[in-house]
Amino acid sequence: MSMIAYRMVQSIAVEARGIVDETIRFHAVFVDPTQQVKKGLFVPLERGAETLKTAIEHGAIASFWRLGDPLPRYIPNQFPLFFVPSPLEAAAALLERYLEQGGERDAQFFFALPKDSSLADAVVRRRLAELQKRWLSAQPAKGCDDACQNK
Repeated sequence: MSMIAYRMVQSIAVEARGIVDETIRFHAVFVDPTQQVKKGLFVPLERGAETLKTAIEHGAIASFWRLGDPLPRYIPNQFPLFFVPSPLEAAAALLERYLEQGGERDAQFFFALPKDSSLADAVVRRRLAELQKRWLSAQPAKGCDDACQNK
């Protein structure tokens, strides 16, 4: 498995809009709109209309979007949006699916927010910490090849 495929993300969404391109591969899934990423899938936690623009400026090429939330006018028609009941839980489902399919090294999941961020309450921050721990626990130990991972 390499990057996160468009189809994998689309399969988690209730519906999608924007360009449908099976060749799109996401290099990163991220929650901090100010984090610089390459070919990222943004996960808005709160104030999606405000944070999405920043995320796009920092490398988002698509985003989860909460069902029923109004769309900002600045989103280009071709920009992929994946509509879900909860963007954070959609990202959690995507992480599990990615790991189940053997993904560990090529894509990245970033569930950390800056300490001074006002984007998440305590419950959301706990969930982010759980997801970050899950992602990090699936990563191979530094300096260890596949043989020592199985010990």
